[in-house]
Amino acid sequence: MRSGALIALRPGGSRKLFLVHDGEGETLVYLNLARRMPDNLAVFAIEPHRIARVPLAHTTIEDMAAFYIGEVRKEQPRGPYLLGGLCAGGVIAYEMASQMVRSGESVELLVLLEAATPDAQERPGRIRKQRLGRLRQTFVDARQRAPWKRAAVVAGAISRKLMNALRWEIAQRNRQWWARARYHLLRGLLTRKLRWPRLIPELSVRQIYDSAQARYQPKPLTIASIVLVRARTGEGDDTPNRNVYTDETFGWSSIARELTLIDVEGGHSTMLEERFVNSLAEAILPYLQQNHGSIRERPLEVKMV
Repeated sequence: MRSGALIALRPGGSRKLFLVHDGEGETLVYLNLARRMPDNLAVFAIEPHRIARVPLAHTTIEDMAAFYIGEVRKEQPRGPYLLGGLCAGGVIAYEMASQMVRSGESVELLVLLEAATPDAQERPGRIRKQRLGRLRQTFVDARQRAPWKRAAVVAGAISRKLMNALRWEIAQRNRQWWARARYHLLRGLLTRKLRWPRLIPELSVRQIYDSAQARYQPKPLTIASIVLVRARTGEGDDTPNRNVYTDETFGWSSIARELTLIDVEGGHSTMLEERFVNSLAEAILPYLQQNHGSIRERPLEVKMV
């Protein structure tokens, strides 16, 4: 069931949980979790605001949050609110909570699923270590060759990998420049309420979000409960943030009060899949069932679960 930007993943229930789309604009990633929520809890997903040829019609995190708050209030006019989101969705949900609090509204719970602040510091040399690992595998494979062929095989492999790395770096920089140029065009078009030009390739949700996040500075937030859910395992695109960032709280401890850390099974996104989602549901359910009431000031306290 859909109403505006909201999709009812689990209708009914006197309490309502609102989950913001991820960085790709997806909301069905929350369906497995919604199915495991109790009868008294309705679960709604918030989709990106789309217009013709523009999959995300906001160019700042603040504007996304303000629009989504309006959509949420159509379903639940007053707090206390339950908010959350995966990765990018968690960042937007944080800004929603911040705007709600500043307007005098009540936010009972904010659930950040593998979300990191825009200025969270990544572990140094992570990509370089991955490349060195692949290079070491080349040496292992070369040992199976005849001795007189090994040097040629290794030299050729190193040359190819260096060229591929150089090509990838150049292509990546070109892609980033082209995305930034179109993002600035989008900002101007939205301001003037003009259509996206047909001859220019469309931006993706990810490209728009990444450009918006680069300009976002979250403000300190004190609410009764903020839960940061961290994945334990995963590789590649599913690598958990604990293996990406140097700070165990992914940057949140400096701005988020009453921060509780919860570790669950699965990876960055697979923790929401059928095989792992029970671990996630069981971990956050106690916080969804609590009623913290109104916002109140408390000192910073990072709690490990």
